[in-house]
Amino acid sequence: MSIQVLQKDRNEAALADFTRAIELDPTYVWALYQRGQILRELGRRDEALADFQCAAKADPNDAAVHAELGETLRLLRRYDEAVAAFSRAIELDPAYAWALGSRGQTYRSLRRHDEAMADFERALAVKPDMAWVVAERAETLRAMGRYDEAITGFTQAIELDPAYVWAIGHRAICYREQGRHPEALADLDLAIGLSHPQAWLFAERGETRRLLEQIDAALEDLHRALELDPAYSWALGSRGAAYRSAGLLDEALADFARALELDPGYVWVTMQRGLLHRGAGRHDEALADFTRAIELDPHHSGAYAERGEIYRLRRGYEQALADFTRAIELRPNYAWALGSRGQTYRALSRYEEAINDLGRALELRPDASWALAERGECYRQLKRYDEAIADFNHALELNPNDSWTLGRRGAAYQAMKIFEEAFIDLSRAIEVDPENAWAWAQRGALFRQM
Repeated sequence: MSIQVLQKDRNEAALADFTRAIELDPTYVWALYQRGQILRELGRRDEALADFQCAAKADPNDAAVHAELGETLRLLRRYDEAVAAFSRAIELDPAYAWALGSRGQTYRSLRRHDEAMADFERALAVKPDMAWVVAERAETLRAMGRYDEAITGFTQAIELDPAYVWAIGHRAICYREQGRHPEALADLDLAIGLSHPQAWLFAERGETRRLLEQIDAALEDLHRALELDPAYSWALGSRGAAYRSAGLLDEALADFARALELDPGYVWVTMQRGLLHRGAGRHDEALADFTRAIELDPHHSGAYAERGEIYRLRRGYEQALADFTRAIELRPNYAWALGSRGQTYRALSRYEEAINDLGRALELRPDASWALAERGECYRQLKRYDEAIADFNHALELNPNDSWTLGRRGAAYQAMKIFEEAFIDLSRAIEVDPENAWAWAQRGALFRQM
């Protein structure tokens, strides 16, 4: 065999030689170990697994073999078995930093974050300069919602390895989850410039641009991600959301359907499709999607709140109250759910409970003009007109052309017999929204009363 042939396909040549060695000695641990590594690098993970299992059986006390077995199981997403294999490697060599870091990765995949953090700390105590372990620890902190610490960790990993694309990309995700979109975009630009085309980087940049309402640029990135990986369900979901923002509802639905075909348990896409249906007034379809999201994730506060909103719009107030209450139990500071439950209480004439919820929502979101208007209407119904007018005034400072609020303030002035102000507000409400039947009728009542 010539050196040129070896250079052309060294992996195949190595595989052939290791295979011959194993044929001659089926329990040759070192050859099984080496062949298993090559097979795994080639994506032939099941064959690699068989080699590492055979090697571990032949030599139960080889820490490296158990660690490689664990890594192969981890890549196959057989996480519990991977933990067992890594644990055996660590029993044999308690200072095995790579095995500790890899077991930490596995714990993170299992969402056993405290155990993951303990392993990363042990690994870094042995080898502090392992950039990938520093980055994995940061990713675990991100998953735990400890964003500032995560960003510090990713930055440390990047200082250790300035071309560490994975760490740069995941720091960008962390920035985005904090709402720091320009910093996220800068990191993603850097990562894309440093690496060969990778679908996940284009998809993450597309999602960031979508959140920045740069819809054309977002679609361009998401198209590129899907050219690189047509079965990338996350990118399909994000592109569907971008299409929805652009008003391209048929294209959005097609992407959502394809994403859910690839991953039927994809909660985020199910939610996005439900939001599309709700925005289009297709309440039956929206209700089905939000219910499906709850089935997939019974702790999804947003799904309960969105389903509650559908029930409220359909005047199923008791069902709405149950869903809003569950959403608030899961997320006590969920301003939108609090405000929406307040709206529901108002519709049931339970004004004091409505005022309480709307007040809590406004503590969290003082700029929510709709919540101010809703609370003002509760005060009006309770004949607390000064408080009603104060809330309506504030709401209209934030949103001057809200026909609903103008009409309700007009009605409050009418009840106070300040007829000129009532006439101005009701006329303005009709001017803003000529289809506001309530304002027309209220102005008609005003003419009779004047």
